[in-house]
Amino acid sequence: MGIDVGGTFTDAALLDGGSRLRIAKVRTTPHDLGTGFVDALDELSRGTGIPPGALDYLAHGSTVATNAAVQGRLARVGLLTTAGFRDVLEIGTQQRPSLYDLHHARLAPLVPRELRLEARERVGPGGETVEPLRREDVERAGRAFAAAQVEAVAVAFLFSFADGSHEREAREILERRLPGIPVAVSSEVAAELREYPRTSTTALNAALLPLVGGYVERLAAVLAERGVAAPLHLMRSNGGVAVAEEASRLPVGLIASGPAAGVIGAAELGRLAGLSDVLTFDMGGTTADVSLAPGGRPALRFRGEAAGHPVSLPQIDVLSVGAGGGSIARVDRFGSLRVGPASAGAEPGPACYGLGGEEATVTDAHVVLGTLDPSHFLGGRLALDRRAARQAVERRVAKPLGLGVEEAAAAVLRIADATMVQALRVISIARGHDPRRAGLVAFGGAGPMHACTIAEELGIPRVVVPRYPGVASALGLLLSDVRHDLARTWVRPLARVRPRELEAAIAPLERHARELLADAGFDGARGRIEIDLDVRYRGQAYELTVPLRTRPAGAEALRAVEHAFHAAHRRAYGHDRPVDETEIVTVRVQATGKVRVRPEVWSADGTSRRPRPGRASTRGRYTVHERDDVRAPVAGPAIVEQDDSTILVPQGWRLRPGSAGNAILERRGRP
Repeated sequence: MGIDVGGTFTDAALLDGGSRLRIAKVRTTPHDLGTGFVDALDELSRGTGIPPGALDYLAHGSTVATNAAVQGRLARVGLLTTAGFRDVLEIGTQQRPSLYDLHHARLAPLVPRELRLEARERVGPGGETVEPLRREDVERAGRAFAAAQVEAVAVAFLFSFADGSHEREAREILERRLPGIPVAVSSEVAAELREYPRTSTTALNAALLPLVGGYVERLAAVLAERGVAAPLHLMRSNGGVAVAEEASRLPVGLIASGPAAGVIGAAELGRLAGLSDVLTFDMGGTTADVSLAPGGRPALRFRGEAAGHPVSLPQIDVLSVGAGGGSIARVDRFGSLRVGPASAGAEPGPACYGLGGEEATVTDAHVVLGTLDPSHFLGGRLALDRRAARQAVERRVAKPLGLGVEEAAAAVLRIADATMVQALRVISIARGHDPRRAGLVAFGGAGPMHACTIAEELGIPRVVVPRYPGVASALGLLLSDVRHDLARTWVRPLARVRPRELEAAIAPLERHARELLADAGFDGARGRIEIDLDVRYRGQAYELTVPLRTRPAGAEALRAVEHAFHAAHRRAYGHDRPVDETEIVTVRVQATGKVRVRPEVWSADGTSRRPRPGRASTRGRYTVHERDDVRAPVAGPAIVEQDDSTILVPQGWRLRPGSAGNAILERRGRP
């Protein structure tokens, strides 16, 4: 079973022993996300008659770390750093989100200055000890942290990525002085150069440790009550899962948990549909998340952010924009229509939910235009209020703009589409990829209603909608492998690297990676180790990641790395400089344990109820079909309905059934 907690709904998917796929969708419970998790578990168990104790495998995608970072509900953290570097978090970098805005309010540092303390010590950039750690400074900091009642401690010393012994020594002292208080050290969280991102990542990890640890403990207790013996796995931002106890030690790695699972599932389903390059488009209740999977493999980035704070950990390259089904439409003081980023969320939700919401949202616009059937939403389990939707759109959008209600609703959808088109341009064109050569995999409850319009704008020829688009992230959990990413900064001119030196740098990371796989139950035959290198032209500020394909690394393998870097630079920036000196910056090890079930084995009659013979109805200019009844191509304009989502097939497009239950939408004629 896979259970994914989203902003509005919590989704679950179960694959039984006969390869039959079953799904459930319940309301998210923002006050306690664990309640929604348990509701989904119980709902799917009741619906299938399979008791929770029969589960062999359980994976969970959670927004608990994301919500805590965004809402600032973090633990009180103390930071211990090298003497003279107390203000690294405060200084940050020269980068600003709005370059010419002189009034932009800077983000408050994760740790206030009175809780940022110093210890005399110094490690050089090559790992040499310049000054031993003064243990009395650590003892003094421990007493101060105890008096301040901190809930977690972060330790980030200068150049600890080259030698973390001082950090480990400080942790031993602090753990004795502060029993029960978790201590995170940067050499184990993010052993990479650049002080500010490394310190920020470590501080954020420490701030999340008590919250995520408590969440996992509570879930474990509930699962034990229900007789679940299978270990709980948590989805990580890197596109892999890990046993909950291991994953909760690095909670900052859970920041993009849910979106990552959706990308993994979409990339796999796109492969089944014959797509080589895949753009993924996940439109849920709060945001629209887009990503790129060239060659069917989700793209990774090694630097991101959480609520404005830099995070130096591998994560699926997902771009999120505030354009979900619950995104609020409003007219600003200049008379311009805005959609998002504010969302009605799960409580109270869009006006049409009838739960007290008064704002006009994207979902309300669809109800007004008739693309959403109020009596069919979630298979009829949640009746929508058409009158409330019309009133909200009229009051918030139509009257301020002097438009009719339907015209205003259409304008809301056009603005939302424009936001999502721009996001897809950024994730594809700005990364050096032509969207016209890719296919778009659309999922999320609202994604299939907008996919064709967005594809036409970008010249994308084909759209793929999974069998259950509304729970695609939960399905992605079932398709994800156990994965661990390890890294170490190792700066060397590529032309002067000796293969034995490089192998010596890789060896401890590879050994640790194999230990992690073994702890998760994967022996050498079932585990896979891959090596990547961050490479740059000498003097550049940032790097590109390329694979080291041959082991042990000989001269030929290093030449292949250099050629791959030039090609990657040319693809990303439009040019390369083969005459310039290149250098390795970071060594990366990916450890993967294959656990996923291939979607090819899902039985057709297990992924849906038995098709019912029947005729399509009409709604306005659309023909309306039940997805289970669609066995032949359907020409637009048409609406294809199912319990967890609705597919909109515009004029000039055609939908046909595809493999693994996918629906394939193609433009008839030229865009």
